[in-house]
Amino acid sequence: MSRFSSHSSFLGRAAAALLLAGSLSACGDDLELPSENPPTDGSHVNHVANDDGSYTTTVNATSSADWIGLDLDKGAQVSASDDTVWDLAFNRFNVRTRGGVSGTGNVAVAVLLETDFAAVTRAPADGYVADSEDGPDRGEDPDSAFQQGDGWYVYDMTTHALTARRNVYVVRSDAGDYFKVAMQSYYDDAGTPGMLSFRWAKVPGPASSGSAVTQPSSY
Repeated sequence: MSRFSSHSSFLGRAAAALLLAGSLSACGDDLELPSENPPTDGSHVNHVANDDGSYTTTVNATSSADWIGLDLDKGAQVSASDDTVWDLAFNRFNVRTRGGVSGTGNVAVAVLLETDFAAVTRAPADGYVADSEDGPDRGEDPDSAFQQGDGWYVYDMTTHALTARRNVYVVRSDAGDYFKVAMQSYYDDAGTPGMLSFRWAKVPGPASSGSAVTQPSSY
């Protein structure tokens, strides 16, 4: 091979590498961000890694007395009674956020109704709410941010079964990072209630413009 041909081949490879780098940089904002540290299992929390970088987490929230805390930033089970460490806490079908009346973490949630999990590519810029004082509804518990609108589940009066709605909840953690959460089930494979499962992943923070949801391509 001549010196000229060798030099041209090198330039071609370099140009291809630069184009690839530019392409990755351009679409980087749309990529899901993995957690800095892989989630760790706890006595009541189990994580399974998915192929897309998200996790499916199951929380044993069967106790009607105990709350199970989760630190989203670390992906770890923590004490729900310590108002310094948890982002979400679970008790049966109840989900609390450590913000508003439930804690000092400034954790807040924006709900994206009837939205595909994969379509959420970054956090929305607004629409966030925290847990608030009990409103005009049944019970005396605080109004959870996960109960915005009609809540995260549908209750069947005939079967008394709970089914998760197809919503995505974008959670701003106490560290100021953002995570998308999609509730999946209230039961395990044996039908045990209080075995909450949900899919979640870290996403980029709000952009100055544009949508937090990727629209399907039209053909």
